[in-house]
Amino acid sequence: MRTIICIILFAFLLPFEQNKTTDLIGVYYSVDNEFERWSIMELRENGIFNYKYGLSACQSEITGTYSVDKNRIRFRNDREFTKEYLEKERDSLDSNIPGIGIPIIPDLSLTEWKIKRNAIKPISEIDCGCITEKGKHKKKIKPFGNNV
Repeated sequence: MRTIICIILFAFLLPFEQNKTTDLIGVYYSVDNEFERWSIMELRENGIFNYKYGLSACQSEITGTYSVDKNRIRFRNDREFTKEYLEKERDSLDSNIPGIGIPIIPDLSLTEWKIKRNAIKPISEIDCGCITEKGKHKKKIKPFGNNV
């Protein structure tokens, strides 16, 4: 009897957990977005994210992968958006060129994002160089269920 109850519970809870992850797919806009300041997170169904941010002319885009565990999202930047990769690239250039520095690219693996109802929010501040992001990002719902 216990085995049957366990199987029924497992069969019920497994699709629920999958739907929770599927429901996250979409585009999230920071509530702090203004005229020339923005932070936008796109979560795709294949575990890939695209993060765009900017303040006036200082802007960038980062890609990588994400995973979901309970009510948290953990991100991992693609290799070309890591400090180690950028340092290696800089070192391969002529070191006599003035003004060559390592741009500040946020390492999204340093903080998790909390999942809230129809929104996500970084648990700690993210230093993007030109902006510091710490606000909630609300999901923009498009008509007819097409959220990406």
